[in-house]
Amino acid sequence: MKKIPLSEIYRKVIHSVSIFIPLSYLWLIKDQSIMIILLTVLCSVSLLLEFLRNKSKTVKFLFNNMFIKMLRKNEKKGTLTGATWLLIGSLITTIFFPIYIVVPALIYLSIGDSFAAIIGKAYPFGKIGVKSITGSISGALASSIFAISVNKILPIEIIIIGSIIAMLIEIIPIKLNDNLTIPFISALVMNLSLNLL
Repeated sequence: MKKIPLSEIYRKVIHSVSIFIPLSYLWLIKDQSIMIILLTVLCSVSLLLEFLRNKSKTVKFLFNNMFIKMLRKNEKKGTLTGATWLLIGSLITTIFFPIYIVVPALIYLSIGDSFAAIIGKAYPFGKIGVKSITGSISGALASSIFAISVNKILPIEIIIIGSIIAMLIEIIPIKLNDNLTIPFISALVMNLSLNLL
């Protein structure tokens, strides 16, 4: 087992806390319009903070004091943080798909991506770039189990297909941020698969 950088553990613990988005949608909000409004507000606040940390020395100082240990190199230089991309990905997915597709897709993002990163760094077997097959498999398993446990509508095979697609997207080195591509593409594939059944 390889030692995992503390910064990555912090980052993924916070990332996994985003599970509150799909669970609150499933159990509390349940209304697509309200969820879209809430995510739009969160995205707006996050984008404003991103703008201010690049324009205001005071905001940058405060932001760095709180989050510098978790930021990746490109984020330190001023690009959008993973948290902002996560909110954008959640919003876009919620706009285009029904709740029973959105919830597992966002679970793949919060649980699957976190497991893939931590397990992949601890047991980096089958490396593809900086990521590993062991991470992707663990992410698919963890997110499938979690999504199945809260699922009430989708066939289990659709959830499993979605988790596999999500972790394939996570491991493939593409330029678009995977906090955007994981939920949207997995939701798209689940939606298409469901229509084919």
